[in-house]
Amino acid sequence: MNFYDLTYLEHQAAVNNYLQTFIIGLAVLSFIILTSLYIFKRLKRKYRDLSIIIFLFLTFMFGLQYTDYTKLKSQDTQSTQMINFVKAIAAERHLNVKDVYVNATQLTDGIIVKLGSSYYQIKLTADQSSYVLVRTHLLVKVTIVREEG
Repeated sequence: MNFYDLTYLEHQAAVNNYLQTFIIGLAVLSFIILTSLYIFKRLKRKYRDLSIIIFLFLTFMFGLQYTDYTKLKSQDTQSTQMINFVKAIAAERHLNVKDVYVNATQLTDGIIVKLGSSYYQIKLTADQSSYVLVRTHLLVKVTIVREEG
């Protein structure tokens, strides 16, 4: 079972998909080049056909990018809730935030929190406005995931 520290959670909220952005940029550049070649050499149909193919590819990629954007925005909101929760629970228990670890990156009912050397299960209300800590014991090996840097 993996447990994450606050630094890891903060960096996870900032991660973007750079590869997809690079591919879209490359496709836009290709589209511009092929379209300009077609405009200057109107007799060459291959440039027009390639431009249409690249345009359709770009349309597909922009659709994927928008879907990923909305999903990432939702995950970012949930990650921010988790970051605020970790800070609040550390302040309430008079602990350093470096001594608080959670087993999920989004705040949901049933997550496990490591406070110092003890483990607690979080019971959230339906509107996530309050919680109850229930002491728990783990039967599996624990791995602490820290973000270096």
